[in-house]
Parts: sequence; structure tokens; C-alpha cells
Amino acid sequence: MASISRQGIALSAARYIEQAVMLLTPVVLVRTIDPGAFGEYRLFWLLVNTVALLFAFDLPRSLLFFFVRLDSEGRRLYVGQTVLFLLALTMIASVLIFVFGGSVPSAMRDLLRQYGLLIAVFLLASNLGLLLDVLPNASGKIRWQAQAIVATSVLRAALIISAAVIFRRLEEVLVAASLAACIRLGLLAYFIGRYCGIRLFPLDRQQFRTQLRYALPFGVAGLLWNMRKQAEQWIVATVFSSGVFGIFSIATTLLLPFEVLRGVLANLLLPKMSHLHSVGRHEELLRLNNQGNVIISAIMFPAIAALFAFSYEVIELLFTKEYVSGSPVLRIYLIQTLISAEITTLLSVFGQGSANMRYEAAILPFAVITSLVGVWFYGLPGAAVGSVLATFVAYALCLRRLSKVMSVPIARVQDWRNLGIILSVSAVCAIVMRLSADALEVSAPVIAMLGPAAVLASYAAVLFVTGYYRTLAEMRREGNALANTSRPVGEAAFGISRDDARAKHLGIVSRHIARFWRPA
Repeated sequence: MASISRQGIALSAARYIEQAVMLLTPVVLVRTIDPGAFGEYRLFWLLVNTVALLFAFDLPRSLLFFFVRLDSEGRRLYVGQTVLFLLALTMIASVLIFVFGGSVPSAMRDLLRQYGLLIAVFLLASNLGLLLDVLPNASGKIRWQAQAIVATSVLRAALIISAAVIFRRLEEVLVAASLAACIRLGLLAYFIGRYCGIRLFPLDRQQFRTQLRYALPFGVAGLLWNMRKQAEQWIVATVFSSGVFGIFSIATTLLLPFEVLRGVLANLLLPKMSHLHSVGRHEELLRLNNQGNVIISAIMFPAIAALFAFSYEVIELLFTKEYVSGSPVLRIYLIQTLISAEITTLLSVFGQGSANMRYEAAILPFAVITSLVGVWFYGLPGAAVGSVLATFVAYALCLRRLSKVMSVPIARVQDWRNLGIILSVSAVCAIVMRLSADALEVSAPVIAMLGPAAVLASYAAVLFVTGYYRTLAEMRREGNALANTSRPVGEAAFGISRDDARAKHLGIVSRHIARFWRPA
């Protein structure tokens, strides 16, 4: 088995290439189409991303939990269940969008009226394509997953940028995006046919209920979380013009690399932690999660600090001076990214979907109200305030819940000491480089390129001078050792028949989910 570090590097590199390509796309679009059309393009993505986030209900990601506990027939069954679920929910979402299209912001209504058919096609292809983000990973095909990510992202960007450069109109850009989504769906069909298979009918109601019972609490919690995240964007889209929304969306675009890196960590660890949990090795799965967070933070924290310190210049370099008013919004969101280490894997393996769902339901009104108040008093940056405050409260509640479920103090739920060291070093390096750039009065383009690089270089130098890099290297080796003890549950692992293994472990899953379904 490839080490978790090599798998993580492969997936992270692929995701970062994807994010670089996604970042390049709006960089080109702002220079080829007018600001109003660019704002409509961002509204298009707001609409389709909202549907994807609100209607998937975490069912695709549940495959990361179940696949290591299933035989080949069980995997075919669970893939089929997930495909049918996504298909049904996407059709319902499309109908709701067009039935209630009159209640969306005016710019969105114009978008639906002009490009309704394109949007419907894109929704169907992109939502079913969500499986491509988790299925190869769940099947253990990490290299295939990485190659698919790079290939589909490059193809999508090439089609969209070509359409923008040649036609300079929004309609052709949306056609290109829909074509890319259909090609991605075809690649998913190839993977299913080649590597795991699919069984659509007849449905096994018991196993479908087991999958739903596990996934739906996390799905509803994710829906509420995404409603909270999307709320400020819808507030901005309603209160301000499409051009101002384009400025606001630039900030969220620059956050994507950090979100992707945490997502890679969660998706990579969940199958391995699911196995450790299934054999009762709770102490080891907690240590694996904590070490993964420290290693990822050693990469993320200095990058966040560098972007925070030079946000104005970076936005001006990438998106022109018209979009630099999004710098305060970006800085607020960067603070939000800092305060939340990855704990979704712990919530998942300990079946805490119901608790997570209750917390998100309680926090959503608070987030919406604070964003509305923030817009009223502070304008565009105020819309992001509610999300940051709500994230802090939700994170604290989840930490408290995990501490209770695992019977460990909050001080052990994460490696706070090492996270604090990494954050402190990153912040000091960013402050020193920002002050140095201001003292030298360097031009904005030069600062945008050299400032963040100087922060990262000084951070790396501190790690090597102090010898702290050895601590990180030791954590990586221990994490690899823990991860490589994981192997799929089934006939080879237990020396029993495939059907007996499947029944035994799905029974364990069902009892475990039922145990934590009850309210605290």
C-alpha cells in the first residue's frame, strides 16, 4: 500500500492544479467579458453550487465510510443506490428552481429566463459527477483519482477560456461549461464500468436505509452548513448589483485552495479511520487525525498568513484594480479558515451526524442575522462576519461533543500545542515581511509576487533553524505507519465467507448508527 503521505501528496497536487486552473479561468474572464457578464457568470456558479451543496445530502461521501466494510457485490449496490438518489434529487431541485424562479434576485431571474435549458443540463451532469470526487478514493484508486481531477479540470478550463476568448459572450461560456460537465460524467461512467460496477435495480431497502441513516444526519448538517455559507452570498446578490457580487465572489475564489486541502485530508483519512474504528482502535484513529491536522496546518497556516498580509496586492495582480475592494472580505474569510481544524472525520466515524445537525440548525439563524446586520452597518465586508462568528460557535460545540463521546478532554481532541506553534511562527513571519515591504515602498505587482514568497521562505527557514521540521517528519512517519495498518474488512481479513463478512460488518454499522441516532 502506498503511504498516506504519497497518497496525500498525489491528491493534494491534483487538487492544487485544479484550483490553479479554476483561478486562471476568472482571471481570463475578467479580461475578456464585461463586468456585468462576469457577475452573471458568478451568479450561475452560485446557483449550481447551491444546488450541489444543498441536495446531495452527503450520500456520495458516505461511500468513503462504507466501502472498506463491503465486498464487491455490496459496493455495486451502494454505488447504484447513490446514483439513483442523486438523479432523483437533482430532478427535484431543477423543478423547484424553475417553479420558484420568481423569488430569486432579479439578476438570477434574467439568467434563468435566458439560459434555463443550459442550466438544467449542467445541473444534471454536474450533480451526478459528484461521485467522481469520492468513488476512486473509496475504491483505493488514489492515482486514478488524481489523474481524473487534473484531466477534467484542465479540459473544463480550456473549453471555458476558449469560448470566452473567441466569442466574448456569456452564452458560449455556459455551453462550454455544460459540455465539460457531460464529459466528466462520461469519465465517471467509465470508472464505474471498469473498476467497481453498479447495480441499480432492484433496490435493497434494508441497505439503502442503512446508508441513508448514516448519511442523512451528516447531509442535513452539511445542508445547514452550506446554507449558512451561501446565505451571505445570497444577501450580497440581493442587496448589491451583479458587479459588486463579482467582487465579493473573488474573495471566496481565493479561499478554495485551503478548503480543497482540508477536503483532501478528510477524504483520505476517513476510510482508514473507519477501519480503525471498526476494530476498536480509537486511540490510534484519534492520533492519526491529530497528526494529519498538524501536517496540513504546517502547509496551510503560513500560506494563509502570507495571503492575509498581501491580500490587496494579490487581488490587484490577479483580477485588476477594479476588484481590490474585496480585500477586507478575503481577510475575514481567512480568519474563519484559521479557526477550524479538520474534525469532520471524527464526527463521521463516531456517528455524530445527529448532533452536528442540531448544532447547525441552532446556529443558522444567528449567522443570517449577523450577516444582515453586518451588511447594514459595514457594507460588503459585513456580509462575511456572520459566517466567521457562527463557525467559531459550531466548532466549539462539536469539540465539546467529541470530547464527551470519546471520553477524552478537549485538550486531547486536537494537538493544540503544535497547532499554536505553527500559527505563531506563520503570523510573525507575515508581520515582518509586511512591515519590510511597506518600509521599502516596493511597487504593488512586485509585492504581490515576492511578498508571499518571502513569508513562506522565512517560515521554512525558522523551521529548519529551530529543528522543528524533525517533529513534523516524525509525525508524518507515525501517521504513515498507522494508516498502513488499515485494510479492507471482509473475507481476506477474517477468514470467513464473503456473505458472512458483509452481514457481520453491515450489522455492526447499523447498530453503531442506531446508537448515535438517539439525541444526546
